[in-house]
Amino acid sequence: MKKEIIQKLYATCAIFSLCCALCACSATTANDTITDNTVVSDEATSESNSDAVSDKNTDAAPSAAPAKRKSRNRKKTEELPKKEYSPVMTEKEIDSVQIGTLSADHPYYQEVIGIDHECADYIKEISIYDEEIDDTFIVHVSLPPNYDESKEYPFVVMTDGVWRLSDHPELRPLMEDNQIEDVVLVSIGYPNDYDYESIRERDLVKDPYSFLHFIVDNLIPCLKENYSLSDENTTFTGHSYGGYFAFFTLFHSDDIAKGTFENYYIGSPSFQAYTGTSFIKDHEKQYFERTQSLPANVYITVGGDENDQMKNNAESFIEVLEERNYEGLTISYEIIDGYDHNTVFKPSIKNTLLRFYSVEN
Repeated sequence: MKKEIIQKLYATCAIFSLCCALCACSATTANDTITDNTVVSDEATSESNSDAVSDKNTDAAPSAAPAKRKSRNRKKTEELPKKEYSPVMTEKEIDSVQIGTLSADHPYYQEVIGIDHECADYIKEISIYDEEIDDTFIVHVSLPPNYDESKEYPFVVMTDGVWRLSDHPELRPLMEDNQIEDVVLVSIGYPNDYDYESIRERDLVKDPYSFLHFIVDNLIPCLKENYSLSDENTTFTGHSYGGYFAFFTLFHSDDIAKGTFENYYIGSPSFQAYTGTSFIKDHEKQYFERTQSLPANVYITVGGDENDQMKNNAESFIEVLEERNYEGLTISYEIIDGYDHNTVFKPSIKNTLLRFYSVEN
């Protein structure tokens, strides 16, 4: 009897040990599938825009080692749809263009009128449809003081246009006070009733190829058709998700955006964002494999009150670019004290204009 009990105990222990071993094996296999890229998930790259300035900092330092993260934080791969892009505007796109004055229905209309009550006179509002994206964009253009059609003006393109509207009247005094040369300010946004947070992710992160084609093939030709713009000393700007897209644009300055922009302002870029399977570092690697020439002036900023991970990510990537020794590339990096992820764009865009368009240059 005693012998039978002992045998049953041994059998029970053996089964328990086998179950533990199987669980450990399963956990190890799951953890082994998590790569450096898979710590970046849809959740990790989501951003919010709680104010009119910018978006929430998502580049927070990880709280645990990647291998210990839950499976929901694994990177989800999305295949981009195959598209053919027209190098010129289609008839449908041309017919869609409507140019008018700043709409009083804009969610930040009262704010900008409070900054400068005359801004409704110099901020133009353009509605333009893109056939490849199958959507309409609302673009705001502010012409410089004493705009003269016989002259050509450099232009500055800003992403996240709905939150950039106030920058038009706030930056104008730099021209009025003769601190910078006259420039045309352009901000790309969406219709008033759109969910800005989700739609910007579509254009800046999920399918930046289509958005960049829209800017290069449709928007800029439309602007040149209606305003006197120069091809020289042009600037592209983006912050957070827009910073990711600005790097994307920079690393496609040899093909999609060839010869389009000379200067780039890149603020607090989202290094955790990715397109398909490609992060910022992957876009750069692909560019380097194509060419070692990168003629561009790049100004990068991070807020002094942002977390250390954001600063470390930016500084580490700048080191990579410097080690590449690209022909024609100049990089300036600045930590702006007293500002966080949501507020650093304002002083940065002012510094950008002073850097690239100062009358002393």
